[in-house]
Amino acid sequence: MNTSFNLFRLQTQDTLRMKMNARLKEIDRIIAADKEINQAKAILEEAEGINKSAESIVKGLMEQVKEKKMKRELTQANLFSGKVRNPKELQDLQAETQALGRTIAKLEDEQLQAMMALEETTESLDAAKTDLQQILDRKASQNSLLIGEKHKIESEIPRVDSQRQALIEQLDKETFMIYRTLLKSKAGRAVAEVKDDTCGACGVTVPPKDIQAAKSPNVIAYCKNCGRILYKP
Repeated sequence: MNTSFNLFRLQTQDTLRMKMNARLKEIDRIIAADKEINQAKAILEEAEGINKSAESIVKGLMEQVKEKKMKRELTQANLFSGKVRNPKELQDLQAETQALGRTIAKLEDEQLQAMMALEETTESLDAAKTDLQQILDRKASQNSLLIGEKHKIESEIPRVDSQRQALIEQLDKETFMIYRTLLKSKAGRAVAEVKDDTCGACGVTVPPKDIQAAKSPNVIAYCKNCGRILYKP
């Protein structure tokens, strides 16, 4: 049994497993917190608030106009009913009718301006809804690819785990514990391949005797700089 080779193969499987887990987390994060969608939703919420405010203003002005017109009608009815004969009272009714007319005209002008503003806010609201829907449709297509990728990764994990377990079973308990300890303390990389007489992890030149040891099937050699297990094909 070539211990260094099996450890290198186990490292390869562990590295693959870590990459798989990292990608699954990234996919979940992308799907759950899409910045573009959140921005479009925020724009839509703002547009809805502005539109609702504009609708309230129009509604309020319409009610005021209706109220003033009803009051003017009542005043005119009194003015022309023939029941009021006092010149001063008739003059007051006439003045009130004219004042109400001016107020109504002003309110109707404000109402027209408010309706024009409402039309603009409605157009902005519709545009925000359209933009969000277009983004959602586009993201749905993108997310379907991500979900497909996620399912593919998840389907491959059992195979990787099976290969890892088979390699672990070929190692004695003490060697595996050394590997696991290094894996945790060395940022997920316990084994480094010697390439061009240098450690593949830290780049330091490996002495010839350590290279020979790294080739040995039963000896575990360590990089004197980074402390990782060395493997030389």
